[in-house]
Amino acid sequence: MKLEGETRLIRWFDPDTVPGLLQTEDYARAILRIGIAIVGGRDDLEEAVATRMARKLVLQRGGHRFHLLIGEAAPHPTVGDSTVMVAQLEHLLSELERPNLRLGVIPLDAEYRAPATNFVIYDRTQVLTETVSAELTITRPSEIALHEKTFALLADQAAYGDAARALITNALARRTTH
Repeated sequence: MKLEGETRLIRWFDPDTVPGLLQTEDYARAILRIGIAIVGGRDDLEEAVATRMARKLVLQRGGHRFHLLIGEAAPHPTVGDSTVMVAQLEHLLSELERPNLRLGVIPLDAEYRAPATNFVIYDRTQVLTETVSAELTITRPSEIALHEKTFALLADQAAYGDAARALITNALARRTTH
């Protein structure tokens, strides 16, 4: 996506799924398959998966930073099947080592501080959020500032580093001990 390639700082919050830039191919395929089934229309699943996987290349480019937040609940629902989830969670753990990525996990028992659905802030120029029926593009500076404030509140509550690793490992352990 051109916007991701031009953005120097991407801040992304997703309370209940793994953000697209960190998805494995099988996880992305399962997520996108569900979206196509709900929305209907043309079945472009393989094209959509290929596009999502190509977008991940931005993680490898110099000069780009990423601060991604997920809810602790995000690694728990079964997307695809348990095999897909194990691979996704192992991938998520490996991404914690990426030097240009700060991944935070907001614990389930964190204090409620802000109403928020998924959103992505691109530098300070644009916010995207997805709903069931549409993708919303927000460019008004006052609304971008509100999303930045919300992101800061959520980021302040997130676990990082070893604490984030422990929360993801816990979700993985639930998959591998059954």
